[in-house]
Amino acid sequence: MTDASQNDPELPSLFGSAEDAPRRPTEDATHSASRNVEPRKIDDARAERAARTQGSMLWAAYGDALGFISELVDRKGLERRTQGAALDHLMIWTRRVGGRFGVDVSLPAGCWSDDTQLRMAVSRSIDSHSFDVETFARIELPVWLSYALGGGRASKAAAKNLGKPSSLWHANTFAGWADAGGNGAAMRIHPHVWASRDLDGDYMLDVIADSVCTHGHPRAIVGACFHAATLAHCLRSGTVPDADTCMDIAARVDDTVRLIKDHPTLGPTWSGLWEQEVGRPLNEVWRITIDELRCAISSASTGVRIDDNVDAVYAGTVERLGLGARGQQGSGILTTVAAVVLAATASKAHECVVAAANAIGTDTDTIASMAGALVGACDATADPPEEPLDSTYLRSEADRLVAISQGAQADRHPYPDILTWSAPHTQADALVIDNGSLAVEGLGQVSRLDADPMYTPRKDFAWEWVTTKFGQTLLIKRRPRIKPRAVGNDLAPPAEPRKQRTRSARRPSGHATDGIAPAPLDRGVNIDAAIQYAREQIADNAALGYTVRRVARDGTVSDLEELVSVLREDLRR
Repeated sequence: MTDASQNDPELPSLFGSAEDAPRRPTEDATHSASRNVEPRKIDDARAERAARTQGSMLWAAYGDALGFISELVDRKGLERRTQGAALDHLMIWTRRVGGRFGVDVSLPAGCWSDDTQLRMAVSRSIDSHSFDVETFARIELPVWLSYALGGGRASKAAAKNLGKPSSLWHANTFAGWADAGGNGAAMRIHPHVWASRDLDGDYMLDVIADSVCTHGHPRAIVGACFHAATLAHCLRSGTVPDADTCMDIAARVDDTVRLIKDHPTLGPTWSGLWEQEVGRPLNEVWRITIDELRCAISSASTGVRIDDNVDAVYAGTVERLGLGARGQQGSGILTTVAAVVLAATASKAHECVVAAANAIGTDTDTIASMAGALVGACDATADPPEEPLDSTYLRSEADRLVAISQGAQADRHPYPDILTWSAPHTQADALVIDNGSLAVEGLGQVSRLDADPMYTPRKDFAWEWVTTKFGQTLLIKRRPRIKPRAVGNDLAPPAEPRKQRTRSARRPSGHATDGIAPAPLDRGVNIDAAIQYAREQIADNAALGYTVRRVARDGTVSDLEELVSVLREDLRR
């Protein structure tokens, strides 16, 4: 059972039969998604919030899937991928994965890229109590590398570094971290807003914490905060913010730098490291970045005429923002501004994401995904004319986040205990054998979708389609002979519900307090693992508090004395 690659004719196919393959929408559906599906019927506030959240989730994934087809290719390359068809519908297409020595893979219609993959990783790390930044940084990000479809340099470098036991989410100082200003943070922060109770800023500290795990430049963090606030506006009002409102949002984002400075970990540790690396005060560069945001909003809105069609408006926006220039295509500021301008201009969600996907030379999938999230949250927007991949899972996560936003208890994804967790050593080590079944480290058991893995020409690695128990499809890198699950990486059962402050009550005045909590306490403790974890996280007050609480509650008095004695000795050195 160590090599789970034997043929099985009963395995389900990822693509299904020809009869099951997704069809191109009719002309009416292609150009008017709102006529293809009945408009939403809103009965009350909770139903309204649920409909907007689900629409935002589905259109974000749809835009990602459509824009993924045109990502990083010229017009001729796009024609090869689409076989000459117009890029206005989801389709099966082929892409090379694994670089020069990888394999050519046929991707199913509606397959998402790294944008939605990381968005769902963030979503799984949110429960009724908080965003578990430790789980996201230490488990989800390193494991994501094994199934990533795309991904920016900063996100991948950050994820790789976070796989090291000594790495801290708030001090992830990989090469170039302080200059990482791309949109890799902004593209994934939607779940914080979808789970927000008041949609008036209670999500902002979680957005910042999420962002600094992978990106250090204020351009990335400000862009993520701005995009989160524009999405919150859409969810709250059912409309996309106009240029004046975007300027007001930029002013509020200007003030969020205090959340970093006031936070007990981000303030002294992350901002201190950043200022030491850059040699300039964070406040100063933050203000300069806010000015960039204001200039981008002004430039993007200048010259927009109401009677122009969406393609003409977006082409002008791309030109004015310089989104086709090398080095600016993935800007954390410019792409978030482009997304909101596009969403505000388009009369229908479908034409919005199609325009973004067809803007060759720009960051097609990310802008289409971010714009889709905005316009999908608006009133009178129907579901996409076709289902993106794993739509059932997307809807269930949307419903779970809505429940959290209403203060209800919601299921929490089971994760390994952070105290005993060890990340996969390489991308190919995440697919393992666990009790005779296939599993992905940190995510749990999976089922094979196709009988034969796709091997590299040298047969040293392969890629395989699997589906998780919670319903996400993964194309995962693996070794020819799959190893057993690492000791200590078994999934811990969800903790018993505890009485504590809700998400909305964590920051009643919008100020940073203790909102970024370590992993919820699980039962049972191994004192040797606890001591090792505490020593590795010696600079992290939250991690030390978490460890002491675990040992005090679940260990013996001798265990607690041993832990405190070791920490006291280490801290006095």
